[in-house]
Amino acid sequence: MQEMVKLTVRIPAQLHQKLKQRAQASDASLNATLVETLQRGLAETVYPEESREARFWRSMREKGLWAPLSPKWMEEYADVPILSHAELRELLKGVPPLSDIIIEERGPRE
Repeated sequence: MQEMVKLTVRIPAQLHQKLKQRAQASDASLNATLVETLQRGLAETVYPEESREARFWRSMREKGLWAPLSPKWMEEYADVPILSHAELRELLKGVPPLSDIIIEERGPRE
């Protein structure tokens, strides 16, 4: 178990209220909410040289929401061309949005 330290901090009443609301919304203690918020805030400042995009992908990896493709996948799709947004838009010109296709295939709702 991690060693814990007791700390007394003076914070604005409005900030205290926001923390209490967040704790209640997540059904957690005020202490747990404060520790989690501090940890997240410190993690954000550990990599100040990172671009916003790099920070996003690091965060996704750390939360287990994204992992790079395995080498096997990379080999399998090495020949697939990478299209720019403009090339993809041109390629899809005239193709209806996916939502329209789904609604059409689903048929009328009852």
